[in-house]
Amino acid sequence: MEQNSNKTNINWYPGHMAKAKRLIEDDLKLIDVVIEVIDARIPMSSRNPDLNKMVKNKKKIIILNKSDLADDTQTKKWKEYLTNKDTIAISMNSLNNNRVNEIINTIEKIMEEEKAKALEKGRTGRTIRVLIIGIPNVRKIIFNKSNM
Repeated sequence: MEQNSNKTNINWYPGHMAKAKRLIEDDLKLIDVVIEVIDARIPMSSRNPDLNKMVKNKKKIIILNKSDLADDTQTKKWKEYLTNKDTIAISMNSLNNNRVNEIINTIEKIMEEEKAKALEKGRTGRTIRVLIIGIPNVRKIIFNKSNM
């Protein structure tokens, strides 16, 4: 029997994930704030390390979703750990949309400086553009301020 000396490289990265990564990288040019949704029960395991590299200098909110299923004390510690000068962490349960107004207010607060600069230049009414990202099964939320 003849052995094949050609080695085949196997790409473990699924095509839909590679496509999503390319789309996110393209969209980031247009985005003001990134919301990363993670699972409050397994905060580090439910994060994609590539996402953090991609969003680099963007303003960021981390949603610790499914907080109703997680330990409150641990969730509080994770919120403190994940919050820094560029990132704000908020815990919530997206099934009942608790904390949606807090998220909207946080977005508006972290964009105050940019909105003020735009006003100085005479630009008004610009929409804040937000990208919601996260791995599958973290239950990403979609909401519209006009529906509140």
